[in-house]
Amino acid sequence: MNFVKQFAALAVLGLGTAANPALAQSAFTGFYGQVSTGYEHNSTKSFSLVGTDYGRTPNTSTSAALSSDNMPLVLGLGYTFDLIDRFTLGVGIDYSALSQDTSTAGFSYPSIGSTTAYDYHVTVSNRLNVFLSPGYAIDESKLAYLKLGYSNQQLQFAQSNCCSTPSNKANVSGYLIGLGYKQMISVGSYNGLYGFVEANYQAYSDADLSSTYTDGPGGTVSANPASRAYNFLLGVGYRF
Repeated sequence: MNFVKQFAALAVLGLGTAANPALAQSAFTGFYGQVSTGYEHNSTKSFSLVGTDYGRTPNTSTSAALSSDNMPLVLGLGYTFDLIDRFTLGVGIDYSALSQDTSTAGFSYPSIGSTTAYDYHVTVSNRLNVFLSPGYAIDESKLAYLKLGYSNQQLQFAQSNCCSTPSNKANVSGYLIGLGYKQMISVGSYNGLYGFVEANYQAYSDADLSSTYTDGPGGTVSANPASRAYNFLLGVGYRF
């Protein structure tokens, strides 16, 4: 009889938990590591160069916007906390491991009567996102979430023709917003493999880029492009 009573008590407790999924812990609670790829678009807002020969008046070039379309490789680490009523809160870091080169644009200096185009492109690299990720557990093995946080990346612009190759790098900071969905593939007692999809948008402040060139009398070239990026990612992760 004691066994029957214990079994009945466990059955009632199990039915109660099933009827109220908020009491069940999400399978995503804990540390995780993940990797993803997909499609990424990087761009700068339209900007111009300011060229100055030493001892002369600055000359402003034509303006252009630069962009790239590539496959990224994004590595992520984080921790997800269970809250109440199916809600979760994650903290995480993402790092984009591949550099992305934009298209090339020709900048000329019509203010001095020159139609010669100097080709420049921008390289985007070392993007790091630090974020909070509020989520909602659809059930134990499914999680929808948002990403809100800080983003930092490195920009380098470089000339690829003519007689000098001015180049400079700048770190720029901005914000990240995103949304995603995770689906557990296999769940063990303490860990699990999952797949996920994400969409992210990052926007950055103006970059302070300036450099020295060596042809002719020498001088400087400066630029202040703002940049942004968005991507659509598909990946796999492991909850430890």
